Amino acid sequence: KLPGLICESIKQADTDLKPAVISGGMGHEETISFNRRFFMTDGTVGWNPGKMNPMIIKPAGPIDPDVSVLYAATPEGKPVSTYVNFALHLDIAGGMEISADMPFTLSKILGEVKSTEMITMFTQGCCGNINHINVKTAQEQSGFAEAERIGTVLAGEVIRICTMLKPLRIGNISVKSEIVPLPLAEISEADLPWAREITSKYGKPDAAPFMDMVKAFKIMDVYDRKDKPVEAEIQIIALGDSCAIVSLPGEVFTELGMYIKSRSPYPFTIIEELANVSADYIPDMKAFTEGNYEPVSSRCAPGSGELLAKRAIEMLWELKRR
Repeated sequence: KLPGLICESIKQADTDLKPAVISGGMGHEETISFNRRFFMTDGTVGWNPGKMNPMIIKPAGPIDPDVSVLYAATPEGKPVSTYVNFALHLDIAGGMEISADMPFTLSKILGEVKSTEMITMFTQGCCGNINHINVKTAQEQSGFAEAERIGTVLAGEVIRICTMLKPLRIGNISVKSEIVPLPLAEISEADLPWAREITSKYGKPDAAPFMDMVKAFKIMDVYDRKDKPVEAEIQIIALGDSCAIVSLPGEVFTELGMYIKSRSPYPFTIIEELANVSADYIPDMKAFTEGNYEPVSSRCAPGSGELLAKRAIEMLWELKRR
């Protein structure tokens, strides 16, 4: 049903088009997101190493604390929509149930403050290596209550930002889209029999260890691509001369998103991940030397993240010059 529902939503949006004033603002929230990769006392880089683990030295990378907000209202001031972007994995509720996770609470609170008819949309910033787990506390951090707590904290920052919004001068809207071929990770034909055996046991009592399973599925997937690169689509929407929205495929490391924003010619640049096509994890180069889950599972070759970031920056400048 999904393609039909998407088409229907586009039709409804087109029918409901109306004049609006769009304002933007950026805030800062650093208490609800954490880098999930850590330097460990044994010389390795750990991935989700567990709460209060005595082997943890420090995080192996940063977080992106930017909270980006685009707010639309009618010329008379009636709320229409609020768009929120923040770099955090939506894996807080956990389990196997279908859930709106943290954005449910975010939307609920903003609706109570602004208008119950207002639509709230949330997109993830680059958070391939970011989650909500604070390893410095033993407190449980999963389930709907935790998703509600984190959504409440984020909503509070969005409400604060809304008191300082500035109208965007949108004399024109520019759009650019491009497919960037990302080289595949190298695999060995000799690994195929091992990978087939490991993947055949998925979900069974004698299943292989988690990281073996991750590596085996990656080998089989890359092999099935028959040397065809990952076709990563970059889309950019520029709202006037000050704001640009960049959408990237896959789960992109936060360092790459921060780098794009630092080099963008648009003062207000928003990065969305998990857009356009499935590209799995896209780590930065240093993560491939450090190892563990994300680089092991990545279908892309080392350097693909930097290639994607470089082209996104070039596209931003091309739009700006146009």
